[in-house]
This record gives sequence, C-alpha cells and structure tokens, in this order.
Amino acid sequence: MTAKARASILLKVHHLISESADELAEIIMKEHGKNRAEALAEIAKGLETVEYAASIPQLISGRIQEVSRGVYCQDRRDPLGVVVSIVPFNFPAMVPLWTIPIALACGNCMILKPSEKVPVTMSKIIQLFTKAGLPNGVFQIINGTKDAVEALCDHPKVRAVTFVGTTRYEQNF
Repeated sequence: MTAKARASILLKVHHLISESADELAEIIMKEHGKNRAEALAEIAKGLETVEYAASIPQLISGRIQEVSRGVYCQDRRDPLGVVVSIVPFNFPAMVPLWTIPIALACGNCMILKPSEKVPVTMSKIIQLFTKAGLPNGVFQIINGTKDAVEALCDHPKVRAVTFVGTTRYEQNF
C-alpha cells in the first residue's frame, strides 16, 4: 500500500476506536476489572499513538540531516515484513496500540499475541482495523500461551518481536 493509503486507514481506525470507546471500555472493565475512567484513559493513551503513526509517512520520507559537523543521519523506511507484538494483560488496549499502528504505518504486516487473560479487547479492535479497510491478513491475532510466544519468536519469517517497550531483532539484518 502507498504511504497515503496506510495513513488513511490509520485515520479511520482512530475515528472508529474513538467512536467505540464506550463499548471498548465495557469490554476492558469486564475482561480486566478496570473501572470506567481507567479503561477510557487506556483507550485515549492508545489513540495518541494511532495519531502519531498516521503522520509517520511524512516523518520517515528519506530526510537527511547534518546532526554534527560532517555527521549526517538519514531517516529511512525499510519495512521488516512480519512484526510480532507480544503484550501483557495489564493494558489490553493501550500497549498493543503502542506497536500495531507504527508497524502498519511503516509497511509491515503485524501479528499480535495478546495475553491469554484478556483476549477479547483486541478481538474487538482488530474488527475496527478491518472495518477501516486494512486488507485481510495484514494484521492477525494469535491466541495462546508460552508455546505460541516461543513459536512466534523463533519463526524464520518474523523479523522483529516487540515485548512491551523493548524490541528483539533478528541477528542477520
């Protein structure tokens, strides 16, 4: 997809999640046990990253900057291919929304492994990505426990695995 098409989908996702905030908060409350204010705050914090990700195509467009005399840095978009995000139970919407939009905005496919304790929240959110126009298969959820995590981490086609704020990259790229 073009950068414009990816950004457009993320803007639609933002709108759909905002529109569904009360329903998502209810799911989080039932599934995790948070109160309404905490659930809505979690959704709002996740939406901040969706907003940021929609602007990524402009931020990584090949700009070259002289960061020190004679030292240059270049922003580049090199899609990895398949990115896996393994997220904990304590923030079933916010933490996944820290990784999914950025991976998709950069042109990657995404596999999410939510905590087996709170899988319903992300099942609803993936429906919103689909409704926004994300092509089938670009974002998938794998449910399971330790065996699922190990299979994803060890799969030869997975190029990056994100564990709540840290990233483990394959050695050979």
